[in-house]
Amino acid sequence: MTAWTNAPTIVVVDDEPNITEVIRLYLEHANYEVRIMHSCTEAIAYLNGSVTPALLLLDVMLPDGSGFELCQRIRGMDGPSGQVPIIFLTAKGEPMDKLRGFNLGVDDYIVKPFDPNELVARIKAVLRRTGAAQRGAGEPLAKPKSLDVGGLAVDLHSYKVTVGGQRIELTPKEIELLYFLVLNPNRVFSREDLLMHVWKFDFHGGTRTVDAHVKNLRKKLGTHPGWSIETLWGVGYAFEVNGHA
Repeated sequence: MTAWTNAPTIVVVDDEPNITEVIRLYLEHANYEVRIMHSCTEAIAYLNGSVTPALLLLDVMLPDGSGFELCQRIRGMDGPSGQVPIIFLTAKGEPMDKLRGFNLGVDDYIVKPFDPNELVARIKAVLRRTGAAQRGAGEPLAKPKSLDVGGLAVDLHSYKVTVGGQRIELTPKEIELLYFLVLNPNRVFSREDLLMHVWKFDFHGGTRTVDAHVKNLRKKLGTHPGWSIETLWGVGYAFEVNGHA
């Protein structure tokens, strides 16, 4: 986990000065350090440096590219930068825009206009879930939540997943989905159930985001004799454990 000498740093990538100054005011009041950037280029250059922020707050419509494309590039980075929590803050509030964001691995999606107090609360919630908030920065550390099944270890406190002791690089949302499935072994959940439990997103129609995350989990975790993520066609997904795991 990246350590911060002072308050956790929130990077805001948005080219609207009026909005960024409001965000800065409220976040600094909540004891966060704020870095304002206005383009994809600035954000990528910053993330390629030696410091990893606590969280990125991204607009979708930026002068030199799409926030969706920027998110995809970030999630493709190696190391801590590729796993940094991301929240979209944008005027694009259609359900399919939200699903596209969640498919790319964002942790929350907030539509403009927004309540600054709600924004701060949701940032704190994401930092609690991802373990990025430091004690002394206004947020107590979450209680450890770890599961170990057949050599698969999922720690929701440190957001770390290992298989046979080897670290597996997953996005925060992939870890949350895996944790939920492992916590409820041999139980089938519909895609709608998983959207509500993991994404907290009540949407009845476009469930491809769940399929995409399950596909990524299977690819990254590989095949193992003691457990697997199974598909029950027409119903949903289950984490199945055999009697020897």
